[in-house]
Amino acid sequence: MSPEDIDAWASAFIAFQQDPEHSKENHPLFWAAEQFMLPSQSASAEDCWAAILAILSKKPSDSVIGMLAAGPLEDLIHEAGPQFIDRIELQSRRDPAFRHLLGGVWESSTPDIWARVEAVRGGTW
Repeated sequence: MSPEDIDAWASAFIAFQQDPEHSKENHPLFWAAEQFMLPSQSASAEDCWAAILAILSKKPSDSVIGMLAAGPLEDLIHEAGPQFIDRIELQSRRDPAFRHLLGGVWESSTPDIWARVEAVRGGTW
């Protein structure tokens, strides 16, 4: 995906999560949440990583942060933890907002990967 596509996806995800009607069937922005469901035909794990960082960079509300942690980031760790753990560790050390986001992720992936996540995320919420 292009940077423009990632940015549009990030904005749509935030708008979807902030819409009180987002739980209704056939919401026009549901695609923005659905693309995070790995494996996906429309987005790769790399695209998901880029979109997670793009969403976080937009400084969304706490409710969006909670959904981002418990959905897309948790799923990425579960589905591609070995591929992304080095980047997760580095991002957590560099970015307090990302470290906070990791605090909302529930245990997933292998015991080794999860131990590394716990080591860099600090406390949970």
